[in-house]
Amino acid sequence: MLIVVQPLSAGVRLAARAVRAGIPCLIPTQFPELLPPEVTAGATVVDWHPELGVPGLLRRVEESGARPTGVVAGFEYVVPESAELARTLGLPALGAEAAEAVRQKDVMRRRCAERDIAFPRSVPVAPESAGPCPLPFPVVVKPVDCGGSLMVSLCRDAEEYERALAAVHRPGEVKFHPSPRRVALVEEYVEGPEFSLDGWVDGAGPHVASVTTKFLSDPPDFFETGHIATAPAHSPHGALLEEFARRVVEAFDLTVGPFHIETRIDRGGRPVLIEVGARLAGDCIPELVLAGPGVDLCAAAVDAARGVRHEPGPLSPVSAGLAFVTTDRPGPFAGTLSGAEPFLRAEEFRGLVPEAEPGTVLDPADIFSNRVARLHFEGDLDRVERLVASVLTEVEVDIAAAGATGTQRPVLKEKEGVRA
Repeated sequence: MLIVVQPLSAGVRLAARAVRAGIPCLIPTQFPELLPPEVTAGATVVDWHPELGVPGLLRRVEESGARPTGVVAGFEYVVPESAELARTLGLPALGAEAAEAVRQKDVMRRRCAERDIAFPRSVPVAPESAGPCPLPFPVVVKPVDCGGSLMVSLCRDAEEYERALAAVHRPGEVKFHPSPRRVALVEEYVEGPEFSLDGWVDGAGPHVASVTTKFLSDPPDFFETGHIATAPAHSPHGALLEEFARRVVEAFDLTVGPFHIETRIDRGGRPVLIEVGARLAGDCIPELVLAGPGVDLCAAAVDAARGVRHEPGPLSPVSAGLAFVTTDRPGPFAGTLSGAEPFLRAEEFRGLVPEAEPGTVLDPADIFSNRVARLHFEGDLDRVERLVASVLTEVEVDIAAAGATGTQRPVLKEKEGVRA
Protein backbone atom coordinates (compact mmCIF):
# COMPACT_ATOMS: atom_id res chain seq x y z
CA MET A 1 0.00 0.00 0.00
CA LEU A 2 1.30 3.43 -0.99
CA ILE A 3 1.17 5.97 1.85
CA VAL A 4 0.51 9.57 0.78
CA VAL A 5 0.96 11.82 3.82
CA GLN A 6 -1.21 14.95 4.09
CA PRO A 7 -1.89 15.52 0.36
CA LEU A 8 -2.48 19.17 -0.57
CA SER A 9 -2.03 21.02 -3.86
CA ALA A 10 -0.05 18.73 -6.20
CA GLY A 11 -0.23 15.97 -3.58
CA VAL A 12 -3.97 15.71 -4.18
CA ARG A 13 -3.35 15.21 -7.88
CA LEU A 14 -0.72 12.58 -7.10
CA ALA A 15 -3.16 10.69 -4.86
CA ALA A 16 -5.84 10.86 -7.55
CA ARG A 17 -3.36 9.62 -10.17
CA ALA A 18 -2.38 6.67 -7.96
CA VAL A 19 -6.01 5.76 -7.26
CA ARG A 20 -6.85 5.87 -10.99
CA ALA A 21 -3.88 3.59 -11.65
CA GLY A 22 -5.35 1.03 -9.24
CA ILE A 23 -2.62 1.44 -6.60
CA PRO A 24 -3.93 0.82 -3.06
CA CYS A 25 -3.37 4.01 -1.04
CA LEU A 26 -3.43 4.92 2.63
CA ILE A 27 -3.92 8.67 3.11
CA PRO A 28 -3.29 10.09 6.60
CA THR A 29 -4.57 13.68 6.59
CA GLN A 30 -6.21 16.38 8.67
CA PHE A 31 -7.89 17.79 5.55
CA PRO A 32 -10.08 14.97 4.13
CA GLU A 33 -12.59 17.56 2.89
CA LEU A 34 -10.02 18.76 0.32
CA LEU A 35 -9.81 15.35 -1.35
CA PRO A 36 -11.89 14.74 -4.49
CA PRO A 37 -14.65 12.11 -4.24
CA GLU A 38 -12.74 9.58 -6.35
CA VAL A 39 -9.85 9.64 -3.87
CA THR A 40 -12.11 9.40 -0.83
CA ALA A 41 -13.92 6.45 -2.44
CA GLY A 42 -10.85 4.69 -3.83
CA ALA A 43 -8.33 5.06 -1.00
CA THR A 44 -8.20 4.42 2.74
CA VAL A 45 -8.38 7.91 4.26
CA VAL A 46 -7.52 8.19 7.96
CA ASP A 47 -7.25 11.06 10.43
CA TRP A 48 -3.75 12.37 11.21
CA HIS A 49 -2.51 15.73 12.47
CA PRO A 50 1.14 16.85 12.41
CA GLU A 51 1.28 17.12 16.20
CA LEU A 52 0.78 13.32 16.30
CA GLY A 53 4.11 13.00 14.53
CA VAL A 54 5.58 9.82 13.11
CA PRO A 55 4.29 7.65 15.99
CA GLY A 56 0.78 8.64 14.92
CA LEU A 57 1.56 7.74 11.31
CA LEU A 58 2.91 4.37 12.37
CA ARG A 59 -0.27 3.67 14.32
CA ARG A 60 -2.37 4.44 11.26
CA VAL A 61 -0.22 2.09 9.16
CA GLU A 62 -0.52 -0.69 11.74
CA GLU A 63 -4.28 -0.19 12.00
CA SER A 64 -4.65 -0.49 8.23
CA GLY A 65 -3.27 -4.02 8.31
CA ALA A 66 -1.73 -3.52 4.87
CA ARG A 67 1.89 -3.95 3.81
CA PRO A 68 3.44 -0.53 3.03
CA THR A 69 5.14 -0.32 -0.35
CA GLY A 70 6.20 3.33 -0.44
CA VAL A 71 5.77 6.73 1.22
CA VAL A 72 5.20 10.06 -0.55
CA ALA A 73 5.08 13.48 1.09
CA GLY A 74 1.82 15.03 -0.10
CA PHE A 75 2.91 18.56 0.79
CA GLU A 76 6.05 20.51 1.59
CA TYR A 77 5.35 20.80 5.31
CA VAL A 78 5.37 17.01 5.89
CA VAL A 79 8.58 16.10 4.06
CA PRO A 80 10.51 15.33 7.30
CA GLU A 81 7.71 13.18 8.78
CA SER A 82 7.25 11.32 5.52
CA ALA A 83 10.97 10.63 5.21
CA GLU A 84 11.20 9.38 8.80
CA LEU A 85 8.16 7.15 8.30
CA ALA A 86 9.72 5.64 5.16
CA ARG A 87 13.05 5.06 6.93
CA THR A 88 11.28 3.41 9.86
CA LEU A 89 9.40 1.11 7.49
CA GLY A 90 12.58 0.23 5.55
CA LEU A 91 11.33 1.88 2.35
CA PRO A 92 13.17 4.27 -0.03
CA ALA A 93 13.64 7.51 1.90
CA LEU A 94 15.54 10.75 2.28
CA GLY A 95 17.97 10.96 5.15
CA ALA A 96 17.04 13.08 8.19
CA GLU A 97 19.60 15.80 7.40
CA ALA A 98 18.46 16.05 3.77
CA ALA A 99 14.82 16.33 4.82
CA GLU A 100 15.64 19.14 7.25
CA ALA A 101 17.80 20.99 4.70
CA VAL A 102 14.98 21.17 2.15
CA ARG A 103 12.44 22.34 4.75
CA GLN A 104 14.32 24.94 6.79
CA LYS A 105 15.71 27.70 4.61
CA ASP A 106 18.42 28.75 7.05
CA VAL A 107 19.67 25.15 7.10
CA MET A 108 19.36 25.15 3.29
CA ARG A 109 21.71 28.13 3.09
CA ARG A 110 24.27 26.43 5.33
CA ARG A 111 24.16 23.36 3.13
CA CYS A 112 24.76 25.53 0.04
CA ALA A 113 27.83 27.08 1.69
CA GLU A 114 29.19 23.67 2.68
CA ARG A 115 28.61 22.09 -0.75
CA ASP A 116 29.61 25.01 -3.03
CA ILE A 117 26.15 25.81 -4.43
CA ALA A 118 25.72 29.50 -5.35
CA PHE A 119 23.08 31.24 -3.20
CA PRO A 120 22.13 34.78 -2.19
CA ARG A 121 23.89 36.25 0.83
CA SER A 122 21.50 35.68 3.72
CA VAL A 123 21.09 36.32 7.45
CA PRO A 124 18.47 34.65 9.67
CA VAL A 125 16.73 37.17 11.95
CA ALA A 126 14.73 35.99 14.96
CA PRO A 127 12.32 38.32 16.81
CA GLU A 128 14.74 38.77 19.69
CA SER A 129 17.59 39.80 17.34
CA ALA A 130 15.64 42.20 15.11
CA GLY A 131 17.31 45.53 14.39
CA PRO A 132 18.59 47.45 11.38
CA CYS A 133 18.68 45.51 8.11
CA PRO A 134 21.86 43.38 8.12
CA LEU A 135 22.36 43.65 4.33
CA PRO A 136 22.35 46.53 1.81
CA PHE A 137 18.98 47.27 0.22
CA PRO A 138 17.19 45.91 -1.73
CA VAL A 139 16.68 42.71 0.25
CA VAL A 140 14.17 39.87 0.22
CA VAL A 141 12.51 38.92 3.51
CA LYS A 142 10.92 35.48 3.81
CA PRO A 143 9.92 32.98 6.53
CA VAL A 144 12.40 30.15 7.02
CA ASP A 145 9.81 27.36 6.91
CA CYS A 146 6.73 28.45 4.96
CA GLY A 147 5.85 27.90 1.31
CA GLY A 148 3.70 29.26 -1.47
CA SER A 149 5.40 32.70 -1.57
CA LEU A 150 3.67 33.50 1.74
CA MET A 151 5.12 36.61 3.39
CA VAL A 152 7.95 36.83 0.85
CA SER A 153 8.60 40.50 0.19
CA LEU A 154 11.11 42.74 -1.59
CA CYS A 155 12.22 45.59 0.67
CA ARG A 156 13.88 48.71 -0.72
CA ASP A 157 14.16 50.77 2.44
CA ALA A 158 14.04 50.54 6.24
CA GLU A 159 10.28 51.13 6.44
CA GLU A 160 9.47 48.28 4.04
CA TYR A 161 11.99 46.06 5.84
CA GLU A 162 10.47 46.65 9.27
CA ARG A 163 6.96 45.98 7.93
CA ALA A 164 8.01 42.72 6.22
CA LEU A 165 9.96 41.54 9.25
CA ALA A 166 6.99 42.21 11.55
CA ALA A 167 4.73 40.10 9.30
CA VAL A 168 7.07 37.11 9.56
CA HIS A 169 7.62 37.52 13.32
CA ARG A 170 3.92 37.98 14.15
CA PRO A 171 2.65 34.99 16.23
CA GLY A 172 -0.19 32.82 14.93
CA GLU A 173 -0.98 30.08 12.47
CA VAL A 174 -0.14 30.15 8.78
CA LYS A 175 -2.43 28.43 6.26
CA PHE A 176 -1.86 24.64 6.57
CA HIS A 177 1.03 25.30 9.02
CA PRO A 178 0.02 25.36 12.71
CA SER A 179 3.47 26.10 14.16
CA PRO A 180 5.80 28.15 11.92
CA ARG A 181 9.17 29.02 13.44
CA ARG A 182 8.66 32.79 12.96
CA VAL A 183 12.29 33.35 12.00
CA ALA A 184 12.92 35.52 8.95
CA LEU A 185 15.59 34.96 6.33
CA VAL A 186 16.93 38.26 5.01
CA GLU A 187 18.62 37.85 1.63
CA GLU A 188 20.24 39.91 -1.06
CA TYR A 189 17.99 40.39 -4.08
CA VAL A 190 19.22 38.48 -7.15
CA GLU A 191 18.16 40.11 -10.40
CA GLY A 192 17.64 37.84 -13.38
CA PRO A 193 15.20 35.42 -15.02
CA GLU A 194 13.68 32.80 -12.73
CA PHE A 195 13.14 29.11 -13.49
CA SER A 196 12.17 25.97 -11.66
CA LEU A 197 13.84 22.67 -12.44
CA ASP A 198 11.36 19.85 -12.00
CA GLY A 199 12.13 16.17 -11.92
CA TRP A 200 12.68 13.14 -9.71
CA VAL A 201 15.32 10.75 -8.39
CA ASP A 202 15.04 6.98 -8.55
CA GLY A 203 17.43 4.03 -8.74
CA ALA A 204 18.82 5.34 -12.02
CA GLY A 205 19.71 8.72 -10.48
CA PRO A 206 18.27 12.20 -11.06
CA HIS A 207 16.00 12.97 -14.03
CA VAL A 208 15.30 16.59 -15.04
CA ALA A 209 11.94 16.65 -16.82
CA SER A 210 11.43 20.39 -17.26
CA VAL A 211 13.13 23.75 -17.23
CA THR A 212 10.07 25.74 -16.16
CA THR A 213 10.02 29.45 -17.01
CA LYS A 214 8.48 31.47 -14.17
CA PHE A 215 6.45 34.69 -14.32
CA LEU A 216 6.11 36.70 -11.10
CA SER A 217 3.98 39.59 -9.89
CA ASP A 218 5.43 43.07 -9.53
CA PRO A 219 7.33 43.90 -6.33
CA PRO A 220 7.08 43.84 -3.43
CA ASP A 221 5.33 40.44 -3.71
CA PHE A 222 6.62 37.36 -5.50
CA PHE A 223 3.29 35.75 -6.42
CA GLU A 224 3.66 33.31 -9.28
CA THR A 225 1.53 34.43 -12.21
CA GLY A 226 2.55 32.02 -14.97
CA HIS A 227 4.68 28.99 -15.87
CA ILE A 228 5.97 27.37 -19.05
CA ALA A 229 7.26 23.78 -18.93
CA THR A 230 9.93 22.92 -21.51
CA ALA A 231 12.15 19.86 -21.88
CA PRO A 232 15.77 20.80 -21.05
CA ALA A 233 16.97 20.00 -24.57
CA HIS A 234 14.54 22.56 -25.99
CA SER A 235 15.25 25.38 -23.54
CA PRO A 236 17.92 27.97 -24.38
CA HIS A 237 19.14 27.57 -20.79
CA GLY A 238 18.66 23.80 -20.68
CA ALA A 239 22.25 22.58 -20.59
CA LEU A 240 23.30 25.11 -17.93
CA LEU A 241 20.28 24.51 -15.70
CA GLU A 242 20.19 20.73 -16.05
CA GLU A 243 23.80 20.55 -14.90
CA PHE A 244 22.95 22.90 -12.01
CA ALA A 245 19.97 20.73 -11.01
CA ARG A 246 22.16 17.64 -10.87
CA ARG A 247 24.68 19.44 -8.65
CA VAL A 248 21.90 20.59 -6.30
CA VAL A 249 20.43 17.09 -6.08
CA GLU A 250 23.86 15.70 -5.18
CA ALA A 251 24.67 18.50 -2.72
CA PHE A 252 21.41 18.00 -0.83
CA ASP A 253 21.62 14.19 -0.86
CA LEU A 254 18.27 13.85 -2.62
CA THR A 255 18.24 10.10 -3.17
CA VAL A 256 14.59 9.40 -3.95
CA GLY A 257 11.41 11.14 -5.01
CA PRO A 258 10.46 14.39 -6.71
CA PHE A 259 12.39 17.65 -6.60
CA HIS A 260 11.44 21.24 -7.34
CA ILE A 261 14.44 23.57 -7.59
CA GLU A 262 13.90 27.33 -7.91
CA THR A 263 16.78 29.31 -9.37
CA ARG A 264 17.65 32.63 -10.95
CA ILE A 265 20.36 33.26 -13.51
CA ASP A 266 22.26 36.27 -12.21
CA ARG A 267 23.83 39.08 -14.21
CA GLY A 268 27.01 37.06 -14.58
CA GLY A 269 25.14 34.15 -16.19
CA ARG A 270 25.44 31.97 -13.08
CA PRO A 271 22.54 29.93 -11.67
CA VAL A 272 21.84 30.89 -8.06
CA LEU A 273 19.74 28.65 -5.82
CA ILE A 274 16.61 30.33 -4.46
CA GLU A 275 15.05 27.22 -2.90
CA VAL A 276 14.94 23.45 -3.29
CA GLY A 277 12.02 21.25 -2.31
CA ALA A 278 11.78 17.47 -2.10
CA ARG A 279 8.20 17.40 -3.35
CA LEU A 280 6.13 18.05 -6.45
CA ALA A 281 5.67 21.63 -7.57
CA GLY A 282 2.27 23.23 -7.11
CA ASP A 283 0.38 25.66 -9.34
CA CYS A 284 -0.37 23.04 -12.03
CA ILE A 285 3.30 22.59 -12.98
CA PRO A 286 3.05 18.75 -13.04
CA GLU A 287 0.14 19.09 -15.48
CA LEU A 288 2.21 21.38 -17.70
CA VAL A 289 5.16 18.98 -17.62
CA LEU A 290 2.81 16.22 -18.74
CA ALA A 291 1.19 18.34 -21.48
CA GLY A 292 4.52 19.69 -22.76
CA PRO A 293 7.64 17.56 -22.22
CA GLY A 294 5.34 14.56 -21.73
CA VAL A 295 6.52 13.34 -18.31
CA ASP A 296 4.02 12.22 -15.67
CA LEU A 297 5.76 13.52 -12.54
CA CYS A 298 3.05 12.05 -10.31
CA ALA A 299 3.68 8.56 -11.71
CA ALA A 300 7.44 9.11 -11.47
CA ALA A 301 7.16 10.08 -7.80
CA VAL A 302 4.97 7.07 -7.03
CA ASP A 303 7.35 4.70 -8.81
CA ALA A 304 10.40 6.15 -7.06
CA ALA A 305 8.76 5.79 -3.64
CA ARG A 306 8.16 2.09 -4.37
CA GLY A 307 11.72 1.52 -5.59
CA VAL A 308 10.69 1.28 -9.24
CA ARG A 309 12.55 3.04 -12.05
CA HIS A 310 10.28 5.28 -14.07
CA GLU A 311 10.78 5.26 -17.85
CA PRO A 312 9.06 8.25 -19.51
CA GLY A 313 10.53 7.76 -22.98
CA PRO A 314 11.82 10.61 -25.18
CA LEU A 315 10.77 14.08 -24.08
CA SER A 316 8.57 16.14 -26.40
CA PRO A 317 9.72 19.47 -27.94
CA VAL A 318 6.32 21.02 -27.09
CA SER A 319 6.21 23.72 -24.41
CA ALA A 320 3.09 23.96 -22.24
CA GLY A 321 2.32 27.18 -20.41
CA LEU A 322 -0.36 28.89 -18.38
CA ALA A 323 -1.13 32.40 -17.28
CA PHE A 324 -3.06 33.09 -14.09
CA VAL A 325 -5.45 35.99 -14.53
CA THR A 326 -5.29 37.99 -11.32
CA THR A 327 -6.90 41.14 -10.03
CA ASP A 328 -5.12 44.39 -9.28
CA ARG A 329 -8.24 45.83 -7.60
CA PRO A 330 -10.18 44.60 -4.57
CA GLY A 331 -13.89 43.91 -4.81
CA PRO A 332 -16.47 41.33 -5.93
CA PHE A 333 -15.64 39.48 -9.16
CA ALA A 334 -18.12 40.41 -11.90
CA GLY A 335 -17.61 37.01 -13.55
CA THR A 336 -16.06 38.42 -16.73
CA LEU A 337 -12.66 39.27 -18.20
CA SER A 338 -11.70 42.15 -20.47
CA GLY A 339 -9.30 41.44 -23.31
CA ALA A 340 -9.33 37.63 -23.21
CA GLU A 341 -11.06 36.89 -26.53
CA PRO A 342 -8.02 37.24 -28.84
CA PHE A 343 -6.12 34.67 -26.77
CA LEU A 344 -8.98 32.17 -26.96
CA ARG A 345 -8.59 32.23 -30.75
CA ALA A 346 -4.83 31.60 -30.72
CA GLU A 347 -3.70 28.37 -32.39
CA GLU A 348 -1.82 27.45 -29.22
CA PHE A 349 -4.83 27.95 -26.90
CA ARG A 350 -5.81 24.76 -25.06
CA GLY A 351 -8.24 25.87 -22.39
CA LEU A 352 -9.58 28.47 -19.97
CA VAL A 353 -10.23 27.23 -16.44
CA PRO A 354 -12.20 29.45 -14.00
CA GLU A 355 -10.78 29.68 -10.48
CA ALA A 356 -13.34 32.02 -8.90
CA GLU A 357 -17.12 32.24 -8.95
CA PRO A 358 -18.90 35.50 -9.85
CA GLY A 359 -19.37 37.52 -6.69
CA THR A 360 -16.21 36.21 -5.02
CA VAL A 361 -14.53 39.01 -3.08
CA LEU A 362 -11.04 39.42 -4.50
CA ASP A 363 -7.96 40.71 -2.69
CA PRO A 364 -4.93 41.56 -4.85
CA ALA A 365 -2.64 41.31 -1.81
CA ASP A 366 -3.59 37.69 -1.04
CA ILE A 367 -2.28 34.89 -3.27
CA PHE A 368 -5.21 32.71 -2.16
CA SER A 369 -7.88 35.21 -3.26
CA ASN A 370 -6.54 37.14 -6.24
CA ARG A 371 -6.84 34.59 -9.08
CA VAL A 372 -9.97 34.23 -11.17
CA ALA A 373 -8.89 32.02 -14.10
CA ARG A 374 -5.99 30.44 -15.92
CA LEU A 375 -5.36 30.20 -19.66
CA HIS A 376 -3.42 27.23 -21.04
CA PHE A 377 -1.30 27.16 -24.20
CA GLU A 378 0.84 24.56 -26.00
CA GLY A 379 3.33 25.08 -28.81
CA ASP A 380 6.80 26.44 -29.50
CA LEU A 381 8.49 28.01 -26.49
CA ASP A 382 8.88 31.48 -28.05
CA ARG A 383 5.24 31.65 -29.07
CA VAL A 384 3.89 30.31 -25.76
CA GLU A 385 6.15 32.71 -23.86
CA ARG A 386 4.75 35.67 -25.80
CA LEU A 387 1.16 34.53 -25.23
CA VAL A 388 1.60 34.05 -21.47
CA ALA A 389 3.36 37.41 -21.10
CA SER A 390 0.64 39.14 -23.13
CA VAL A 391 -2.20 37.63 -21.11
CA LEU A 392 -0.57 38.92 -17.94
CA THR A 393 -0.42 42.48 -19.25
CA GLU A 394 -3.55 42.69 -21.44
CA VAL A 395 -6.32 40.67 -19.75
CA GLU A 396 -8.12 42.43 -16.91
CA VAL A 397 -10.49 41.17 -14.25
CA ASP A 398 -13.85 42.95 -14.16
CA ILE A 399 -14.94 44.07 -10.69
CA ALA A 400 -18.66 44.44 -10.06
CA ALA A 401 -19.81 47.99 -9.40
CA ALA A 402 -21.83 48.62 -6.27
CA GLY A 403 -25.46 47.76 -6.94
CA ALA A 404 -24.72 46.19 -10.36
CA THR A 405 -27.25 43.58 -11.42
CA GLY A 406 -25.80 42.33 -14.70
CA THR A 407 -23.05 42.58 -17.31
CA GLN A 408 -22.84 42.92 -21.05
CA ARG A 409 -20.05 40.35 -21.29
CA PRO A 410 -20.64 36.59 -21.04
CA VAL A 411 -19.96 35.12 -17.61
CA LEU A 412 -16.62 33.30 -17.44
CA LYS A 413 -16.97 29.59 -18.18
CA GLU A 414 -14.52 26.77 -18.74
CA LYS A 415 -13.49 26.65 -22.37
CA GLU A 416 -11.43 24.15 -24.33
CA GLY A 417 -9.31 25.04 -27.32
CA VAL A 418 -9.22 23.04 -30.55
CA ARG A 419 -6.00 21.11 -30.98
CA ALA A 420 -4.27 21.52 -34.32
